[in-house]
Amino acid sequence: MMFEKKSREEEARRRVDEKKKKELEDVTKLAKLELPTRRMPGLTIRPSAYGEFLKEIKKEPVTKYEKACAFAEKIMPLKLSESTQNKWNDHLKTAYINATPKGAIGLSFIVAILLTAVFVTGMMLSAGNAFALFYLFFALIVIWYVHTYPSMQSKVMTVRMSADTVLAVLYMVIYMRSSPNLEGALKFSSENLKGPLAWDLKKLLWDIEVGSYRSADEAVAMYVDKWKDKNREFSESLHLLRSTAVEPGRRDEIFNETVKVILNGTRERARHYAAGMQMPMMLVDAMGVLLPVMGLVLFPIVLIFMADSVKPYFIVFGYNVALPAALYFFMNHILQTKPTTFSQPDISKVKGIPHIGKFRLGNMDLPVWPFAIVMGLPLLIFGIFGMASKDVIMSVNYSIGIVVGLAVIIVVFGYLDSFQKIKVRNDIERIEDEFSVALFQLGNQIAGGVPVELAIDRAADNMKDMKIAELFRITSMNMKKFNYTFEQALFDKDIGAIWYYPSNLIQSIMRAVVESSRKSLASSANSMMIISSYLKDVHNVKEEIGELLGETTSSMKFLSMFLAPMVSGVTVTMAVIIMQILTNLGSTIGSLFTGNSANAAQGLLLTPWAMGGTPPISPAEFQLVVGIYMLQVAVLLTIFLNKIQYGDDAVGERYLLTMTVFVAVVVYVVCWFAVYSMFGGPISELLTMGVST
Repeated sequence: MMFEKKSREEEARRRVDEKKKKELEDVTKLAKLELPTRRMPGLTIRPSAYGEFLKEIKKEPVTKYEKACAFAEKIMPLKLSESTQNKWNDHLKTAYINATPKGAIGLSFIVAILLTAVFVTGMMLSAGNAFALFYLFFALIVIWYVHTYPSMQSKVMTVRMSADTVLAVLYMVIYMRSSPNLEGALKFSSENLKGPLAWDLKKLLWDIEVGSYRSADEAVAMYVDKWKDKNREFSESLHLLRSTAVEPGRRDEIFNETVKVILNGTRERARHYAAGMQMPMMLVDAMGVLLPVMGLVLFPIVLIFMADSVKPYFIVFGYNVALPAALYFFMNHILQTKPTTFSQPDISKVKGIPHIGKFRLGNMDLPVWPFAIVMGLPLLIFGIFGMASKDVIMSVNYSIGIVVGLAVIIVVFGYLDSFQKIKVRNDIERIEDEFSVALFQLGNQIAGGVPVELAIDRAADNMKDMKIAELFRITSMNMKKFNYTFEQALFDKDIGAIWYYPSNLIQSIMRAVVESSRKSLASSANSMMIISSYLKDVHNVKEEIGELLGETTSSMKFLSMFLAPMVSGVTVTMAVIIMQILTNLGSTIGSLFTGNSANAAQGLLLTPWAMGGTPPISPAEFQLVVGIYMLQVAVLLTIFLNKIQYGDDAVGERYLLTMTVFVAVVVYVVCWFAVYSMFGGPISELLTMGVST
């Protein structure tokens, strides 16, 4: 840790020296002034702020869905009732999808017609029952997905907006404490937020600008109505901020109450959500994982008597298509009711960190997928060719190699996409947690009459074991070496201390502190201590929500990492043992019945497989179905767990995916070898000897 602090401070000193050198060069250039050259003819048009906003929210159809809706509206003009049009229009606007209700519904009809035509054509060409089963399921899922896409995206966007409502209110309160202007507070909040809620607030500001609303108060009043059914505490907080205009004497009290309302509402939502998660989690555990996997033990016995009715593709379809799809949609439904939590730190401003889907090697950003596939492909090829082995156990072992190969692809993908990003994200998260203490320390020093330069040094000394202390040390160095003001030392574009901490929360709060310092140092110190109190409350609520969801998340981790792969491994072992025993018994029974007696045996419901024939599905293929299902469950539970804990956090999702799938596949393979070595050989040998006697 000391090395990290040292390296960061050394980097700051290096940049300070470069800044001094550059200033010296600028001074020497003054003696070599040249007349400006004649400008090239023509007009340079710069995009306006409104144009940038339209670009940000994608005002033109750019996604495939939006283009498909525009095409569908041209070829299938529909007449919709006013209520239907209003309902769909609300979904499309909330989801920021640039399409019309006619286009969206028309696209659903076109997709349904095309898929139905393909199904009818396939049945006329005698495609078979397997095609009918798989295609019908696929077609229904696609039609349902296309038809409900706007409403689903609307819910997803609302959840993403809700994750930022606490910060939005906090930014507004911080701004209005120094400058009680509602429109300015909306602007400050929209500039410091990222994502759909920022778009929503910017849209509100532009509606005020172009005259859709006569004032910011009227605009916020309409905005409160939009949120009262989606997030009651957010709408109440905005309503309280509006009241500061008519009750200026109670502003401080109203600001404190506003923060309490949004935090208490968030806490209550999380408490109710955690209590209501017990039944869904039982359903996921029992119906989605344990019962389906344990039911596979009976599959070999079912095949003895129903081999003609139960085809191998039934188990493939049921366990690798239908069950994962049902589990995904059930989990997605639970996530749609997820309460407001907190958004994760934005690492997009960190220099030297690659984008999602890439990792940095030297000075190059390389895509992750090719490396992941290359790492897992040898195991896949090895397993596919080895499954043809006549030895049953060796064939199963080779098929396990395929499962391990798929797991390697997932693990390598998750690791390469997260190992360079997760440390930065955790560092920013830690610094944000420490920021309330740092702000209070600095504000307390300044309130005691200590000069700013000395107050910064003292605060840094008091927090020498914290990462946030580096922010104050770099700020102090800039003020001493360049004679910078507090604002310049923090926000200078080249050597500003704030750029070493790419946290939107820290940057926005320090801007608010700088604004209040322009009035007086006393005002700045007061703002620091009040904001520190707010940040502590936010941190406490965040920790409390983590504790409320802790039982749910810990049980899901255990299920995805240990219980599901353990049950799958034991189930595969027992099923393979049963299939070996039945095959051996079938061979013996087949030798006892010859000629007409064979028909008599089949009359006793014994299928050709039970009389020494080839089973409809081999043990290796059976293992492959269960192993792939185990991986699907691990991936789905990981995504579900990450979204419950952190919301829309791609970095955390990939990091958690790496750990979960790695542990799950190790447990699965160990269970297979351990259980089979203990019971498989002795049981098969014992029963074979019993039959031969």
